[in-house]
Amino acid sequence: MIPLSFIIVDDRELDCFIAEKLIEKADKNSLVKCFYEANSCLEYIKNNEVSTETIILLDIMMPVMTGFDFLEVFERLEWEKKKWYKIVPITTSLNKSEIQRISTYPSVLKVLQKPYSVDALKHIIELATS
Repeated sequence: MIPLSFIIVDDRELDCFIAEKLIEKADKNSLVKCFYEANSCLEYIKNNEVSTETIILLDIMMPVMTGFDFLEVFERLEWEKKKWYKIVPITTSLNKSEIQRISTYPSVLKVLQKPYSVDALKHIIELATS
């Protein structure tokens, strides 16, 4: 079985570290890559070929390029570039209209509220691989 990959996009190093540890507990075989800026992640996606299911944990509120901005650009990529990716926006917001808006993007699998748990990640893995 090919291991699942995760990309964490979060401007806070501590949040990236915590996410990595939770992913390790949810699926110890997963490969993890971290980006502190959404632009860097988009460049990685545009310039690298992947052939494994990849879950992007995307912080919504980041400086320079927000999660919404990232999704706008991502959705315009060619199918061959984005077909392996499932995006899971991460938010601390309780704003229902914001959560509903982010859920409308075709590449979004599910929105997670911070702080999230190992069980929540296991559920995301099940959704992404079923």
